[in-house]
Amino acid sequence: MNKLFRFGRIVLLAALAPALAPAQTTNADNTTLQALLDEVRQLRMTLEKSVTLGPRMQLLLQRTQLQDARVARISQQLDEVRKQIAVETGRQTDVNERLAKVEQDISAETDAGRRAQLEDVRAQIKIVAGRGPDQQLRARESELANALEGEQATLNDLNGRLDALERQLETPPR
Repeated sequence: MNKLFRFGRIVLLAALAPALAPAQTTNADNTTLQALLDEVRQLRMTLEKSVTLGPRMQLLLQRTQLQDARVARISQQLDEVRKQIAVETGRQTDVNERLAKVEQDISAETDAGRRAQLEDVRAQIKIVAGRGPDQQLRARESELANALEGEQATLNDLNGRLDALERQLETPPR
């Protein structure tokens, strides 16, 4: 009977073994399938994010390039106006030095005829000396400086928005 009991246990185990093995395999298959499904979902979300952010990124990049060109153009114009002002200021300095020299010559001159000529020269120089750098140039400089400040602020805003889009692309999907 002992032998029969042992034989029955072996047959029972042999019969139950195939039933237990698929349960373990099915569990492993479900885990693998779930992991693959999760990865496919993440890939889909990443692809959707790229598809939606890509055109926005391109549009923003083009706007940034145009804005950068505007800033460069205005900056160049401002530099040119400032150079013109510097030239005019240099001329003004030269005229003031010449005026000082003529006045010195007038005070040292004893000949009345020569003195009258020097006073005429002084009057002409004073007309030129009184002008200084053109006020229109100063106004244009101020206008360009203000425009440059505004355009630079717009460029900084666009760059900030580009940075934000870039960060959105870098964040992993949930």
